[in-house]
Amino acid sequence: MRLLPTILMLLLPLMLAAQVKETVISERFDDNSAGWPEDYTEDFSASVNSGTYYLSHKRAVGSKSFDIPVKMYLGDNYFIETEGMFRAGDKNGGYGIVWGKGTGGFYSFVITPGGKFFIRKMTTGRAGQYLLGPINTKHINTGERGKNKLRVQYAAGEIMFFINDKYAGHIPNEPYFGNNAGIILYGREDIDIYDFGAYGTKNYEILKDYHAAMRVVSYAIEDGQDQTGEILGNGDCKVSPGETIRLAVTMKNQGYSKCDGLRATFYAVSGYVTVIDQNVPQYINNVDRYHTQVLDLKFKVSSACRADRLNFKVDLTDSLGRLAETVGMTVLLNTPIPPINKDGQGKISFTVNLREARSDDINTVFPITLNNAHSTYAVIVGVESYKQLPKAKYATNDARVFFNYLLKVINVPRNNIIYAINQKATLKEVGDIFKVGGSLQSKIYTHSGIDLIVYFTGLGICDKGTTDPYLMLYDSNPDMPKETGYALSSLLKALRGYNVNSLICLFETSFAGVDRDGKPFGQIGGTVWSTATFPTVTDHRTCLMYASGGIQTNPTTDYSSHGLFTHYLISTVQKYAKTRTTLDMKHLYESIYQNMEDDGYKRNINVFPRMDCVNQDGIKILK
Repeated sequence: MRLLPTILMLLLPLMLAAQVKETVISERFDDNSAGWPEDYTEDFSASVNSGTYYLSHKRAVGSKSFDIPVKMYLGDNYFIETEGMFRAGDKNGGYGIVWGKGTGGFYSFVITPGGKFFIRKMTTGRAGQYLLGPINTKHINTGERGKNKLRVQYAAGEIMFFINDKYAGHIPNEPYFGNNAGIILYGREDIDIYDFGAYGTKNYEILKDYHAAMRVVSYAIEDGQDQTGEILGNGDCKVSPGETIRLAVTMKNQGYSKCDGLRATFYAVSGYVTVIDQNVPQYINNVDRYHTQVLDLKFKVSSACRADRLNFKVDLTDSLGRLAETVGMTVLLNTPIPPINKDGQGKISFTVNLREARSDDINTVFPITLNNAHSTYAVIVGVESYKQLPKAKYATNDARVFFNYLLKVINVPRNNIIYAINQKATLKEVGDIFKVGGSLQSKIYTHSGIDLIVYFTGLGICDKGTTDPYLMLYDSNPDMPKETGYALSSLLKALRGYNVNSLICLFETSFAGVDRDGKPFGQIGGTVWSTATFPTVTDHRTCLMYASGGIQTNPTTDYSSHGLFTHYLISTVQKYAKTRTTLDMKHLYESIYQNMEDDGYKRNINVFPRMDCVNQDGIKILK
């Protein structure tokens, strides 16, 4: 048995060679496009910010996992790895990788600040089971600010575990409970996570009735220093180890029908290659039979690469993540490749990138500001998936991104934000936030002179036979809004009881009883086509802004996956934040109104955001 770890280490290169790896997730936490859990509760907190996933578990017992779906075949060879650091906590706590997680349980590989590791299996309804350990090891960096890299790796029926690239142990493979993976914290711990990667064979649901056939027919190289000053290769028009390269890849439709509306994602299936700019979407639109489209592939080749060719694949997926097809591509190393363009003297003249990294992407770009919001408090309520109602398309993304803007751009302290979405946004729970003695009042009870921001995204309706508007919460019944919805008048009545300098309420909803595609819901949905009766604003502290005046729908934009009102709300905040300019409600509303009106005109629909505000110039969201 003593020889087994040594034998596994000797066989490891052969095991990995048996199954080509592709990057399923390569997360650096520059943004949260992967949808990592972010929240703040009495028991835990989680936040993605500037290259770090900040995690905290506040209870001395138990565990908390922060995981996402990982679309990877766990039956094939794979590995999952992460790098993090103990920030504070108990000696007997720990953190590590959770994988194979589903409704029935999970597996975890955990290290402790005391220098131990263990492998644990948790089955729902049963006591946890140690599959290995706890075992003392010298591989863990237990010193102050010491980083640790952990890896879970499956090959040939065995799962092996590595700490800082050193073999720690192995167990036989077991069936998994699901495909979620991520980070888990045991006991009272504060942890910084810097990266998380999953590498294996990607698993998709297949898109049916797809009859196009995209094929790579040629590629050209952009090699040297481009007009932005970025160094790409060395100018010899070859791909060589150690270089960062950009290729213009031409794909041709050789199938029987048009290829339209599919996202193209490049993966390196050769080792020692990293594809760059995966977070910049590329789409194949309107490519008829025998027509072509050019895509952009940027990648870095490790200096340790000794291959003579690199293999890539392009996955074409629809908006729901279903796979239309996978297209293969091979690039030869140290072999001349036609340049994108040459002048008469044979020198390369560079072109503008075929796809632009959107520096204004409102979902991922959070400008640094000096905005002072230490005395600002906020409540975010968002419902996308309802118990009895159709979905409010993109509402979860509305809430998540606005949360990030409050935190990272407006600089509202995390402890000052209450965040309730989907199942956490029931009538009772939302009522408990705003009621006398509720969670909002408990936060601001001892404070005076505060600013308060309330944001809602979801569906709305007016009561039957009236124009009284109601917010639809997770468990609201569309046929009984008065009994199960949250009246706008009740919300404003509760908010006016707070001693605030300013109150800003933003409502990404329509009260016409239709979903975001304009379809009526409930028995009375779509029948109330008169302007909703909104609460009257008379004081200089309050500003209310609505996506709709009550007779229109509030459409969405697929460009950023938001409600149209929220899209222009946060894009305006982003614009002013970049120039570090103050933004009052007058200029915010003017920007939203103009952009929504223009957008609606292009779509041939009526959109009419509304604002009720006496002190438009004096109330500021950016100071």
